[in-house]
Amino acid sequence: MIFKRQEGFRFKFDEPIKMTFAIYEDGRVNQAQTAMADLLDISPRGLKMFTEVDLGVNPPPLDLRFVLDTREVRAYGEIIWSRPFGKGKQYGVNFNDQESIEDLIVEELKLRRRREADEAKLNSINS
Repeated sequence: MIFKRQEGFRFKFDEPIKMTFAIYEDGRVNQAQTAMADLLDISPRGLKMFTEVDLGVNPPPLDLRFVLDTREVRAYGEIIWSRPFGKGKQYGVNFNDQESIEDLIVEELKLRRRREADEAKLNSINS
């Protein structure tokens, strides 16, 4: 297992975000093999997810879809590590230098954080 933590930050979610993934086969997304996962944390270059789907020893590349704030993020990802966890597995996924995805993730996380901060202020005022 290789761990490459060169990102400037990782954002860990209090509650996992629901996401979907599909397997790439022969250079195309196999929509028939779409499954659900929980997005646990994310950086501009990759994410950690949990799923009950066992992707095997040499997992294929994935088509990942999730929403961090308002816009859908769709990224190509390669699994770089896996470990058993509960009834499934956690997977570390690398986005492989997809600059437009990196920028979208940063922007969506900024918007999400701003919204969460505003909601926390409102809740403290109303309490």
